[in-house]
Amino acid sequence: MEINKFTENPILTVKDVPFRVNSIFNPGAIKIENEYLLLCRVEMPNGRSSFVIAKSKNGKKFIVDDKPCLTPEDHGEFSKYVEWGIEDARISKIDLKFYLTYTGYSKYMPVVILSETEDFKKFKTYGPINVPSNKDCSLFPEKINGYFWKVDRPSGDNRRDMWISKSPDLIHWGSYQFLMEPQNGTWESDKIGISTPFVKTSKGWLALYHGVRGFGITSIYKIGVVLLDLEKPWVVKGRSSEPLISPVEDYERIGDVNNVVFSNGWIVEDNGNVKIYYSGADTNVCLAETNVDYLLSLCK
Repeated sequence: MEINKFTENPILTVKDVPFRVNSIFNPGAIKIENEYLLLCRVEMPNGRSSFVIAKSKNGKKFIVDDKPCLTPEDHGEFSKYVEWGIEDARISKIDLKFYLTYTGYSKYMPVVILSETEDFKKFKTYGPINVPSNKDCSLFPEKINGYFWKVDRPSGDNRRDMWISKSPDLIHWGSYQFLMEPQNGTWESDKIGISTPFVKTSKGWLALYHGVRGFGITSIYKIGVVLLDLEKPWVVKGRSSEPLISPVEDYERIGDVNNVVFSNGWIVEDNGNVKIYYSGADTNVCLAETNVDYLLSLCK
């Protein structure tokens, strides 16, 4: 099994949202018992993004809630860091709680915000867990060597590398280490960033990441896969030399931001099958399917 894009893509567009939005895209994903839940980014009519939940019994046909579940205004003392919107949540289940890492935008530049929830109805926000400019943050689903770990993408001068850090409590982070850099002259030559939360496999920690290459005045976003060591997650065991998913179809090439496929949510089933939820052109939600063995085979 390779990568199979769902023949009925896109699975969600603005027509599926029961309130007025400009677009729906870039969902985090989790499976709770037998129900699939997407935490979708919706750009509101004022141009600022919030999150809304969509649910499904089969992972393909989703029903969107009638209002956002988390907005910039819900952030209390941290509202000034998300005044311009909240974007692109990753969802990690750690013990009995779900932790969200997402980008908060404001005049203070992008920062990673951490929130937790038990039911996706009430959210507790811990505020920024790094300094700006930083985004594309994913948590590991369990402690490694007694610590929590995260990967993110700080931006400094001309660097767009991925870094890894650890924490005793998910709030205070340190021991930062460089993890990965873009590969010159390839599909990911300009910048990279982690896409999905990490999944534990027998071979290592598996995650999707995105790579960007500029062409003239535009850029093309594609999706790859990376494998990190189980006990030493700062060690890259392998990564795909070619992209898994590229913008080919019209719904991936034409939209608010052309030539973009972007994922920050996937679900790995108990049998090893994988549902990758991604967006085309920052305008919709799409589905691609594969399995863990195939993804591992690409991490050379």
